[in-house]
Amino acid sequence: MSKIAKYIFLLLIINTFNSCSLLLPRNIITPNKTNESISSDDKNLQKLNFKTRPSIEPFDPIDHLPSGYSKLSSPKIIANTVTSLKTETQSVSKKEYNTAPHYITKNKKEISIRLSYPTDWKGNYYKFRKSLPLTKIEMINDKDTCYIAKYTLKEVTDKKPYHISIVLDHSGSMGHDRCLELQDAVSLAVKESEVKNKISVIKFDSEISFEGKSFDSAEIQKVLYKKLGMQGFGGSTSIYDALDMSLDSLKMDTAFRPLVILFSDGYENSSRSQDIKGIVAKAKALNVPVFTIAFGGGADENLLRGIANETNGLFFSIYDRSEFKDLLNNELFLLNHYYELRLLPCSFDYDKIRFEGIAEDGIKVTGEKLMKGLKETVALNLNFDFDKFNLVAKNLEEVKKVASYLKNNLDQNIIITGHTDNAGTVEYNMDLSIKRAESVKRALINFGIDQKRIQVIGRGETVPYVPNDSEENRLRNRRIEIELIKR
Repeated sequence: MSKIAKYIFLLLIINTFNSCSLLLPRNIITPNKTNESISSDDKNLQKLNFKTRPSIEPFDPIDHLPSGYSKLSSPKIIANTVTSLKTETQSVSKKEYNTAPHYITKNKKEISIRLSYPTDWKGNYYKFRKSLPLTKIEMINDKDTCYIAKYTLKEVTDKKPYHISIVLDHSGSMGHDRCLELQDAVSLAVKESEVKNKISVIKFDSEISFEGKSFDSAEIQKVLYKKLGMQGFGGSTSIYDALDMSLDSLKMDTAFRPLVILFSDGYENSSRSQDIKGIVAKAKALNVPVFTIAFGGGADENLLRGIANETNGLFFSIYDRSEFKDLLNNELFLLNHYYELRLLPCSFDYDKIRFEGIAEDGIKVTGEKLMKGLKETVALNLNFDFDKFNLVAKNLEEVKKVASYLKNNLDQNIIITGHTDNAGTVEYNMDLSIKRAESVKRALINFGIDQKRIQVIGRGETVPYVPNDSEENRLRNRRIEIELIKR
């Protein structure tokens, strides 16, 4: 072969490699490396494991819908509520609605959880019935289940703006047309949103591109269409790096509540950072929920669901590009229209919370959320009769669970706090609340707990959980709370 022929042949090889390089990940990750990066002591983070994609992400222009898949429909107004979506809890029967728990916050005592309106997943949302809307709330671990006896549920319309980082997968498997339709969906959803949120836009393949941010929908369109469709993209998938950049774009902006909406149709295969545990920990430290969207059958649903669960966000799964706008509309709707559930935990140690309730039309409503218990104040599932402080037999099972926990956690002591309703004098109620706390202390000692590990406090009527405006509420206020403290 002549020198000229060899040179031409070499140029052809280099050109062929360059034409494919957009589809080749720069850092192929093996499953073993990923497993090593996530410690086994955190069972929830185990859900962030993933399987690697092939080194080339083939483009398929067809949206492959699973058999029996029910597409999102346009939002319909039912009982003055709006929205439609599919989430991680989409397996429901025809005679059952679902609610999507999200955006969980905790203080020293209470947990606050946002519940979406009950939905049939066909584009219709309903309301909870006003009387006894939730019939069962369970806190579950691998050994036991406890039941919440005290909660409040309030319908909320919240028009405060967010800073939302919208993170869009532009890897090769998306294709130009899908990327353009995704950009159009974001533009229209932001334009039609009833609240003017601050929007940051990030696009990613193997590289991460921060496109810009703005309050103004016209300016956001310029940001979105600075690169049309897949222009400048088309490589492999760096989900970790994209999520990390989105958190950095939010952490300096403390004037607004933060949120990430992360869209991907593929598997992580090219991020420079493989510390997914650290990235998720950053989201939690910054109190940034991540709403994740898996598009199509090639998306890593386990990874995206794990990120959403760990950050108290929501996971969504769709298969048709025509659903892009409907889903984004509904995600924005959920930020400003929801039920706020406030409750006192019944267990120190739990991995999941599950709900059952009734909608206005009488249909059963279910929902659940993975959430790991913290060392917080719990309310025992017992209430005292009027002017009484002795425990009855059915109360002892609740106290026995606390004793079991203390036996298994010797580094923890407790403070028992007794409460009353507002009937009687302040002085009398203070004495009564102390007697109620003392009765629980005696029961714990009988179950084998050293009395030196137990402090007793009475609050009387001074800290009602709910207003003392009905007999039901007064009963709820005649309660016992237990707080853990380090020895």
